[in-house]
Amino acid sequence: MKKIVRTASGAVVALVLAIAAAAPAAAAQPIKDTFHDLHGFTIPAGYACPFDVDGSPDFGFSQRWIRTGEPLKGAFHAHGAYVNDATGARYETLDNFSFEQWTDPITGLLQVVLQGQGADSFLPGDVGPFGTVGENGAFYDFVGRITFTIDPVTGHVSQFSWAGTATDICAALS
Repeated sequence: MKKIVRTASGAVVALVLAIAAAAPAAAAQPIKDTFHDLHGFTIPAGYACPFDVDGSPDFGFSQRWIRTGEPLKGAFHAHGAYVNDATGARYETLDNFSFEQWTDPITGLLQVVLQGQGADSFLPGDVGPFGTVGENGAFYDFVGRITFTIDPVTGHVSQFSWAGTATDICAALS
């Protein structure tokens, strides 16, 4: 069964939000969780590209470290491909990044920094790497460092910056 997800990198934003929700339950002892059970997913047309994209991880894992009073930290490593449902075109990927996430105490918005290689999708109206994202969304494979601000309630990305390279996955799958 395929799931609909907002981000391509194994639902990074969903993972970050889930971890954020679990953070208050963290006791004084640091918590380290490792997840090996990565699942395939589908990004529907208009949520990243003008066509459906399947995320097909072959193998990988994600980890998170929760320490009371500190930003959430984690890592993600997965081999796989993004596939255009209509044509079968494939974009092979190796997501391999670390991240740090915290909630701004004044605005309540999530601040996220990723370093390494990772794919990320953007919804229409999000602020993406080249300005406001258009009607079909956008989907890029980044190598380097990306930072973004996301509303934990709406999922809207309101600020985004990057240093490194960005490959347009939609163009590669067209």
